[in-house]
Amino acid sequence: MQNYVDFHVHIDYYENYKEVYEYYTTNKIYALFVTNFPEIYRKSKETFADSKYVKIALGYHPEMVEIKPFNRKEFDRQLDKTKYLGEVGLDFSKRFYKYRDEQIKVFRYICQKANEGNKIMSIHSRNAEKDVLKILNEYKVKYAVFHWYTGSSSLLQDILASGYYFSLNPSMLKSKKGKEFISNVPLERILIETDGPYGKFKNRHITPGDIPSAYKDFEYFLGVENLREIVFQNLNGLLVKQLERN
Repeated sequence: MQNYVDFHVHIDYYENYKEVYEYYTTNKIYALFVTNFPEIYRKSKETFADSKYVKIALGYHPEMVEIKPFNRKEFDRQLDKTKYLGEVGLDFSKRFYKYRDEQIKVFRYICQKANEGNKIMSIHSRNAEKDVLKILNEYKVKYAVFHWYTGSSSLLQDILASGYYFSLNPSMLKSKKGKEFISNVPLERILIETDGPYGKFKNRHITPGDIPSAYKDFEYFLGVENLREIVFQNLNGLLVKQLERN
């Protein structure tokens, strides 16, 4: 039986973050711990011991643009310490649209670095899916995973044609649009995420202990019995591609 994968989780936003980090490691769950600022990435690397199972991604969440400017120097200082960039991307929802130009400027820079450094990206794309895809292709980014995709199904084929993946979470199973989208994603491009603690499960904030049940819900919906193996192989294949390009 293969290990579970949680490809997008904000461990530092849990009140008991040290226990959560230890839970992933102890239970051998492969997790991508995304960060919202380069400074948080640095602090997380200082706080948590290296783990075979939990990998920390260097990020700058597009929503953070109204809180703190992107620290390019700190981002560059930390860049060579990780294979992963996340959470990064664009958010053109009503609240953040006024920062559109600044978001694009930052995302272009991050995509340039992703291509040069052969990084895997975990991407936020709310209301900006076409722009995200355009910039990814412009900078020839090879490895991108669209996290909690809420865009149109019409863009799905273009994203797949670019070789990109989707990380799905249980909240997406709660809407008709989410279920329709999940049904159209090829199994070989699926990863599973919690987006904890923001994701919901059984009407509460999701925890890593919910991962087995979440996988079962996806298995029931997708009509498969081996989603753990499918997701593990998808992640392994992504890492092999990255390694071969180095």
